Amino acid sequence: MQSGISFILLLFTSLAAAAQQPAPQQKKTVSGGDDAAFEFSIDSITVEGNRILPDKGIVAASGLAPGMKANGATFDAARERLLATGYFETVACKYKPGEKDPGYEVSFEVQEIQPLYSIRIEALPITVPEAIAYLKTADPLFTGRIPGTEQVLNRTARGIEKYLESKGKPQTVAGRIVTTAPQKFEAQFMPSAGVPNVALVSFEGNKAVRDTDLQNAIAEVAFGQPYTDSNFLVLLDNQIRPLYEKNGYMRVVFRKLTTTPNAQVKAVDVHVVLEEGPQYKLGDVGVRGPMEDQSKHILRTAKMSQMAIADFDKIREAETRVTDSLKHEGYLDATISVDKELNDEKKIVNVFFVPNPGPQYMFGSLEVKGLGGDGVSAVKKMWGVKSGEPFPAEYPDYFAKQVKSEGLFDNLGDVRAEPDINTETHIVNVTVIFKYELTPKKKPSFGVP
Repeated sequence: MQSGISFILLLFTSLAAAAQQPAPQQKKTVSGGDDAAFEFSIDSITVEGNRILPDKGIVAASGLAPGMKANGATFDAARERLLATGYFETVACKYKPGEKDPGYEVSFEVQEIQPLYSIRIEALPITVPEAIAYLKTADPLFTGRIPGTEQVLNRTARGIEKYLESKGKPQTVAGRIVTTAPQKFEAQFMPSAGVPNVALVSFEGNKAVRDTDLQNAIAEVAFGQPYTDSNFLVLLDNQIRPLYEKNGYMRVVFRKLTTTPNAQVKAVDVHVVLEEGPQYKLGDVGVRGPMEDQSKHILRTAKMSQMAIADFDKIREAETRVTDSLKHEGYLDATISVDKELNDEKKIVNVFFVPNPGPQYMFGSLEVKGLGGDGVSAVKKMWGVKSGEPFPAEYPDYFAKQVKSEGLFDNLGDVRAEPDINTETHIVNVTVIFKYELTPKKKPSFGVP
């Protein structure tokens, strides 16, 4: 009996000790829902999809930092903060358990808004370099050029206001996108009170170019635009100078600008006194810069036709051909400029193309969405760029049009070929997406899942 009692006491002691032991710790998975309420430290933050904005700037603008406590609500708020900046089309925030348990590994996947515009300062007591230098220190997303969204224009205007206040010159600032040449725009910042707009423009001193041609050229960009001397001189350089350079007049000078109040509207009329200068012939055509050793290839691509008088319309067309050719060869970030050397004694202008190719991008892999197995196979056989070959910039759009025009798939709606450009590895992967417009009268072909 005594041994039975001892056994029972031992059993109860063991059970009590077991009850006091902590339960085995389970590794926490974070996928939203109830898990989002748990708050742990952030182990790491990474960014994907950005081509222009730096990782560090995006993380700073999100408000997150390694080591801070966070949960699902924190990540949602960070995503909303990035979207509210106006710099991004889309922002996704993902988080999962980190190696240090408990903790989060956070990643942002972003798509940046393009195009970007250079900034202009008008009628403010600071220069563009001053504004750029300050904004780069004050705004983690500012790189020197900005998208034209209302949020970014307002964000940049507030930054300029803070800089003016720090200089003891406070005033309110407004930003807007303005036209400086056909298909060329800039983000202009000026006093909120504004300056007078341009109503009419007249010219004096022109002989080689007719009044009507000058009037039509300046009308495309100047009428209704805020007037300042510096802003208007830019418009003259972009609009009027090319009319003269097309005919070899390389030394046109805008001598004087005069403004008078317009009689009908609250604006100003601008009178321009110009000096046309002599006409120049085309001299040598060459290549400078990092691709000088490929001069023959560049000039063959430029396809410069013979000309006596220097026609810079044709030279600019050649410049475009060189840029397109470089992008076809995988230099997706290629830019090109043109240097001019004027011999005033002989009235000759020598022209040099200066290509800056940047890195060469290679094709990686092709993914096809929206088709069944047979359709995927057929599309991949049609694709003409092999993995590891230079990636032609225009090929995705060309391929999508070709697939649609071939008529291989019934009821085909939209076809998109979307390149994923990795600026670090210089690899481009492409996804071709098929969408269908199905009707009850016609069955889709073999490629539809």
